[in-house]
Amino acid sequence: MSLAFAARVQARFPELELFPAPEPEGPVPAAVPEAPAAVPEAPAAGEAPKPVPVRRPAHEQPPVFLTPGVVVPAERLLEVCRALASDPEFGLAYLSFVSAIDRPEAGQFEVLYHLYSHLSREEVVLKVRIPRDAPTVPSVTGIWAGANWHERETYDLFGIVFTGHPNLRRIMMTDDWIGHPLRKDYVYQDPQWLVELAKQRQGEIEGLGLGERV
Repeated sequence: MSLAFAARVQARFPELELFPAPEPEGPVPAAVPEAPAAVPEAPAAGEAPKPVPVRRPAHEQPPVFLTPGVVVPAERLLEVCRALASDPEFGLAYLSFVSAIDRPEAGQFEVLYHLYSHLSREEVVLKVRIPRDAPTVPSVTGIWAGANWHERETYDLFGIVFTGHPNLRRIMMTDDWIGHPLRKDYVYQDPQWLVELAKQRQGEIEGLGLGERV
């Protein structure tokens, strides 16, 4: 899972954006040793205790990329994927999973493809950014058949349409489910079958003279 392998992918397709960005060349500045953490003094009698420093929340921390990769335009996705899967230089014949990240603040989804080579044991991530109001990306099932259920799950939970998929339908939620549960603006609504079932159960309870449920 080296950045050098992702850089080889970028070398084949120079227009792709590499992440994380490589460190700038030049001398590495000497590390400045951190000062030891001061032990808080016990408050004097009658004095209020000093506030404990608060750590920065996780969402304010800089991103950490465990697996390097490249950002691919949606219109180049199939071309890049075919090369990575078939060219012995890369040998990325295994697609481990497809998922997505919802970024409503940017008005887009990021579709992620994790690829692995059994020969070199290298892994790389492809990231495709698509508009949130028209989330469409080509299906890669013609390259990796294992993408079938992964794309269906991503469609089901995010509402992303994979054009060319042989059977794009929900895989986890019922066919009449309202909305896509992993979108950050998702608001749960009872599907019609659940509403009808609740009415049926309520009628059964009232028929037994048990009154209304609380």
